[in-house]
Parts: sequence; C-alpha cells; structure tokens
Amino acid sequence: MGVRVGARAWVSAGVAAVAVVGLATPATAGTSGVTARETVCYGGTTICNNTYGSGNAVSEVIASRNLNTTAEFGFFELFGPGTYKQTGPTNRESDHTFRVNASFPAGSLICVSFWNRNANGSFTKVGGRNGNACTSTPIG
Repeated sequence: MGVRVGARAWVSAGVAAVAVVGLATPATAGTSGVTARETVCYGGTTICNNTYGSGNAVSEVIASRNLNTTAEFGFFELFGPGTYKQTGPTNRESDHTFRVNASFPAGSLICVSFWNRNANGSFTKVGGRNGNACTSTPIG
C-alpha cells in the first residue's frame, strides 16, 4: 500500500504512514541498519518528515513535499536542538534526504520545513512560522 505525495509514493510494509505521529515500523529496503521510523506531516501532506534511527540516534531524515500545495522551486531545511541545521539544494525536487548520523538528547525535536522561492528571488517558508514537520527523540 502506498501513499502518494507529490510525484512519489511511500511504501511502508503495508501501512499508510502519512500524518501519523510516532509510527515506528521496520526499516524499508533503502535504509540499511535502521531499526525504526517516525513520520509526521504538516498541513495534511504538505510537508512531511520521515526520521530514521534508533533511540536517540538519528541516521537520516527524508523531507518531502506535496508539489500541488507548494511552489515549484525552493529548498528544504532540517534543524534540531541547539544550532544543528542542514539546508538542502534549491531545486524542483519533491523530496530530499539529509544524512544526520548523530545522537541527540531525549525529547529533542528534529524538524523539516520547505521554503518557496518567490518571483523576486526571496524565499517564504511554507506555513509561516509554524510550518514545521517535527519528530522527536527517541525514535521508535
């Protein structure tokens, strides 16, 4: 069973995994060594965060967006506790994989957002200040 978001489908061992906080399932084939996944979406399926890892260790985060509700061009941003931050490339892709390979304190928020590129070259965060899709540690 898959859930279609943008131009891609997510498949999760027969479980639809969109807009479900705290869903922990076995890793999919593309994530070696990962024991759990937590998925959360902002705005239905506008921006989604699939965090992979075990306990407080995060191996990777796959950020995705629904191309029907966000601009054609922009970038994903990943941020966590303290000053932890990664920014994806500015492009038209519907998802981006962030390699994290780090441990965070229990209760840490791991968040993704998407920034639309405006006609004048500036960027606007989808959903405003609250447009974040956040998971938390421990994963699973």
